[in-house]
Amino acid sequence: MSAKRAPFQIAVSGKAVYVRIHGLGSMHTAPTIEGFAKRVIKGGARQFVFDLANCTGVDSTFMGMLLGLSKRVTKPDDGKARGCVLINVDDHANKQLSSVGVDAFVSIKEGDTELPKGLRLTELDVVEASDQERMKLMVRAHKDLIAANEKNRAKFGPFLKAIVAELS
Repeated sequence: MSAKRAPFQIAVSGKAVYVRIHGLGSMHTAPTIEGFAKRVIKGGARQFVFDLANCTGVDSTFMGMLLGLSKRVTKPDDGKARGCVLINVDDHANKQLSSVGVDAFVSIKEGDTELPKGLRLTELDVVEASDQERMKLMVRAHKDLIAANEKNRAKFGPFLKAIVAELS
């Protein structure tokens, strides 16, 4: 039986990681990217480029996961350089990202952007997360969103409190 494929294609080139998202970036797909990111960061990856051309949307867990990832790979002495770059972001996704303040922590490149020539993308296998692992990721993601922008406390505070209570 072959491994289940995630809605992501990936490539690693030096310290850069390229991720093309197909469909929705959500709490169901975030564990796959987070697990993959942890592995490649241990291997020396320092920049992630997410191609959202085929992405139909992102939920708050996925946005919080992107924020947390960017914070892990962006060094304080990097200035305005960000460890997480989003390309081919449509207006809807851009509004979603800015509404929770993620745009202050990632670089969003305007316009149509091609991935580097010769880059060979491969399918990423799904990381099956238990309900408890998924909820822990949701807690981390929403805590990161609230820490990034205090206005997010009103949006996500009750949701976060409910998840934490369920985990207890």
